[in-house]
Amino acid sequence: MVEIKRPTRDELYAALESVLDPHVPVSLRAMGMLRDVSCDAHGTVQIKLCMPCMACPATSKIEDDIRAAVGVLPGVVSIEVDQGWDTPWERDSVAPHARDLMRRAGILL
Repeated sequence: MVEIKRPTRDELYAALESVLDPHVPVSLRAMGMLRDVSCDAHGTVQIKLCMPCMACPATSKIEDDIRAAVGVLPGVVSIEVDQGWDTPWERDSVAPHARDLMRRAGILL
């Protein structure tokens, strides 16, 4: 039996670096929105987000971008995105370089 290679956590995180917050051009991870990633033995990728705004009009775009970035990785069969409303987003989770970019754009944290 041939074992199918599944993406590692590091490979998933690397792929997700290309998914930018639609409001600030930094990765979801830098915005503190990416909480966890995993891939099980069946090729199901689970991505847990922490959305900063319940009424964010860009939620479906973010999910589409996640699916496009992760779906091309070898061994991925399906992708589940949990918006993580049970975990509150915190301003302190934003990376320093993202904070600087936001301040320069006039966005206060």
